[in-house]
Amino acid sequence: MTLSPKPRPRLSWRLGAFSVLTVALLFGAAAAPATAAVPQGLFGSHASSDYVALGDSFTSGQGAPPYLSGPCLQSKYTSYPVITATLSKYKLVANKSCSGADTEAVQAQVGQLPSTLTGPASSVRLVTLTVGGIDAGSNQVLAACVPDPASAYCQQAIGEAAGKLSTLAPKLATTYYAVAQAMPNAKIVVFTYPRLFNPGTAPLGDAVNQATDALNGVITAAAGSVTAQGKNVQVVDVTQEFANHGIGARLPYISFNPSNLLAQSNLHPNALGNSLGYFRALLNDRVLR
Repeated sequence: MTLSPKPRPRLSWRLGAFSVLTVALLFGAAAAPATAAVPQGLFGSHASSDYVALGDSFTSGQGAPPYLSGPCLQSKYTSYPVITATLSKYKLVANKSCSGADTEAVQAQVGQLPSTLTGPASSVRLVTLTVGGIDAGSNQVLAACVPDPASAYCQQAIGEAAGKLSTLAPKLATTYYAVAQAMPNAKIVVFTYPRLFNPGTAPLGDAVNQATDALNGVITAAAGSVTAQGKNVQVVDVTQEFANHGIGARLPYISFNPSNLLAQSNLHPNALGNSLGYFRALLNDRVLR
């Protein structure tokens, strides 16, 4: 997934706008007043294709406050769905993502769409989602390991999470199939999860990264099984875009405040991760053609 030095003409304007956004994020322009609104299609006012975002906190943008009102911790300005809608032809017509969502919750998000969309579900051309981490026990692992990564309780939580992966694939496949059935004309983009830590970040990083790799393998296999059934499901692996930008890096794409281990944004992609990680992966994989 290496970004071509000579992008196709149809992508050139997006890449230029992407560079503008990157500079803005690096120099703090993303810290806009809380009352400001992010215009959709800022660099592509011809936006015409409907886009729906589903999933858990990695889609809601929990690592990039400030948040919209409500319990879902949706980033007001710099979640990857907002960035995608701002820098592409896709109009975000529904963002049902919510912190803590598992596969069952994502299926419920799909069920809520008819009362949310202004047009028919058949008009949706792009769906993106992240799901599976909660089902695999990520919350339990973080609750056990962040206070004391060297504890036996932490190692037990990681082991239990690994054990849950054997039953996760059918849940993911059922969820992906339900999304594809509900929006039959859409490309369903299933994101993997980034490795949260730079390699060698002691004492927790490597163990969490290995668990993430295992989860991503299950996600990829489950999506492949649905694609084999004729559904338009595409896996977009973000690990390359996040490589060398985990916690412990000089320029991390993951939010972590060591002085406040309970900060809501901790251990989620920050604004740079959502733009240079998730959105860049959409460009690199030619999803936004």
